[in-house]
Amino acid sequence: KLVPNSLFTYTGTHWYENEFKTEIKINSLGFRDKERTIKKQEDLTRLVVIGDSSVAAFEVPFEKTPTQLLEKYLNEANTKQALQGKEYEVLNFGVGGFGLGQNLITNKIYVKPFSPEYVFLFIFEGDIWRTISPISAVTNKLPQEKRLHIRPIIKVDKNQLKSLLKILNFREFHEYLVNLKIEKLKFKQFDSISEKEYLNFMEQQRSLITKNKIIKISKILTEMKLSVLYPSNDFDKFVSLQNHTINTKFNGQRTRKREQKLFILELWSKLVSALNNLRMTFQPDIKMKDELELLLKIYGPTKPKDFGNQGLFSGSENFPNLEKTVFVNLKAIEVMRGDVESYGGNLVIVDSISNRIQKGRLPANLLSTILEYYCSVNKIGYIPLYKDLNIANSNGKKTSWSYDGHFNELGTQIFAESMYRWLQGKGVGRPFNN
Repeated sequence: KLVPNSLFTYTGTHWYENEFKTEIKINSLGFRDKERTIKKQEDLTRLVVIGDSSVAAFEVPFEKTPTQLLEKYLNEANTKQALQGKEYEVLNFGVGGFGLGQNLITNKIYVKPFSPEYVFLFIFEGDIWRTISPISAVTNKLPQEKRLHIRPIIKVDKNQLKSLLKILNFREFHEYLVNLKIEKLKFKQFDSISEKEYLNFMEQQRSLITKNKIIKISKILTEMKLSVLYPSNDFDKFVSLQNHTINTKFNGQRTRKREQKLFILELWSKLVSALNNLRMTFQPDIKMKDELELLLKIYGPTKPKDFGNQGLFSGSENFPNLEKTVFVNLKAIEVMRGDVESYGGNLVIVDSISNRIQKGRLPANLLSTILEYYCSVNKIGYIPLYKDLNIANSNGKKTSWSYDGHFNELGTQIFAESMYRWLQGKGVGRPFNN
């Protein structure tokens, strides 16, 4: 959780107000929300949104966060319908840098006592990988030798993962990356493909995902045991180093004013980013080459001995294998669904994966397709938030801050509206005027 009862000014990664400046207040429980009481009124309907920094939404004022907007929409609808006494509460349990494993723990420890009727779980592409990586987003910008294993580790039986690979695997995708790797090592470069060819390949890989396959995968997952190792190996060391920093560099406080830096450094980074965007716009072939380089860096084989079939599904430490990572995350969702149902709630997945893409368009599209099928087969609520965001973006509307990357006020509004419309389908709320 966050530091309870803390209050600070936030400007993102910048030391000055570059895109936004927000006042952040954390409640006594340790989340960016109002003070809430566990005991609820008779006519109160309680909802929870759980996830990472997109849910905490430090980049917008508190009243513009997805949870506060949803709470406002629901209560305003009741006022218009003259439903006296009935009220809605939408609690925010978002923590920056969290993966599904940490959300699973958050639900068990902090959400459960509040017994919400609905739990919306926000998922973007990075959350999938955080679930299986012991390295936290807090330390992932440090040199490799200084990174600490502080994230809870989610594990399942490796032999059962192999049986799942027989049902669903993207062998052609992995083989394509192997060939690219060999070509690059041999000729120092590789031949790119066109946008049309890439889209066709993407659709061909998506076609491998079928309802019947997801049904078989779901049955095996229910028989698997998921173990959560917490705390992780370096957690105590992390706490010790953090306390040392607070006592020495922060004079015993949890916050301090950032040191000023030369503006020219900020201007240079912005210029480089702008030139890169122009390059992508006017040279689509370079854009596709960059996409393939990204796929190769993240999903491609890292050692020569892995180029053969034996190492085809090995991957690296942080990115072990796309399919295996998916299966672990699906198991985490299954366990969380059971936990939510144990206190009378309903789990709803809010999918932003194919909008906030950081690790390649093809994997992102595969992930969203798998999630949608899995939720359908297992009767879990599913909201394709990425579709609403992509529509807004295609119409020239920015839903994220240009440099920070997180949702801006329009992005959090679309996030809230997508949840509200889903609730409308369940008989909650009334139609929007727009």
